[in-house]
Amino acid sequence: MYPRLSKKPIAAALGLIAILAAQGAGADAPLIAHLQYSADIGANIVGPGLFAARKDFVDDDLAGARQRMQIAGLPDNAVLHDFHIEGNGNILFALDIGVTLGGTYFDPADVIRFSGSSFSKQFDAAAAGVPRGVHCDGVARLGSNGPLLLSFDKTFSVGGITIQPADVIAFSGNAFGAKLLDARALGLSANLNVDAIDTFGTKSYLLVSFDTGGTIAGITFADEDVMQLHLTDGTWSKRFTLLNFSDRWGAANLDGLAATNNDTIFEDDFQ
Repeated sequence: MYPRLSKKPIAAALGLIAILAAQGAGADAPLIAHLQYSADIGANIVGPGLFAARKDFVDDDLAGARQRMQIAGLPDNAVLHDFHIEGNGNILFALDIGVTLGGTYFDPADVIRFSGSSFSKQFDAAAAGVPRGVHCDGVARLGSNGPLLLSFDKTFSVGGITIQPADVIAFSGNAFGAKLLDARALGLSANLNVDAIDTFGTKSYLLVSFDTGGTIAGITFADEDVMQLHLTDGTWSKRFTLLNFSDRWGAANLDGLAATNNDTIFEDDFQ
């Protein structure tokens, strides 16, 4: 007689196949276990008949399970721009409007930390020299606990550094540092604007979404796609096509992105 097969390993294998099919990872890029994302408009991006507001985000295990997530206390008229989920569960995020939360006013260029039920400034834009009228639209960390990574929607200069909308720059010790993504050096189109980023716990890869479609290195992308930049050699690939997740992405623009992986061997690759 043939041995009886357990259904659990089969289900796990099918789940892994689904994850592999969902993401176009490079040969040496770690798999992403969970992808979190938000849209610039309210849409049924969670699942059939399941609505996510523009201040919400979705937690997707890339194997068919999705959950609407909310940051308690955000006003209904706010759009959740990019966000980052810390290892302790705290959420770093930016909004499209100025808001007062917990008695503190936050500018659209600030990065807000949400810890349980309290809000505080993780990045104070005015103190860092960011001009009024500029919005922060990219928030991440290098590796699991490295410097803050930021992107902004308008060109400005501070401390002798010119930051463009398609740049991603590190911020640490109350000062801007090196650009992780230097749009001019990489020859990106001047009309591109990065509006979501994440490193999924690595120092070798950067996930990027833009607020418009375009072409990079011969790869055509839409505003809901997730591109991947290999930081060590500057090569691009398309990691996720969210239109495959839901046809609602045909109208919506991905403007918030976070991801997690279980492979920490990649964290120290990029110095």
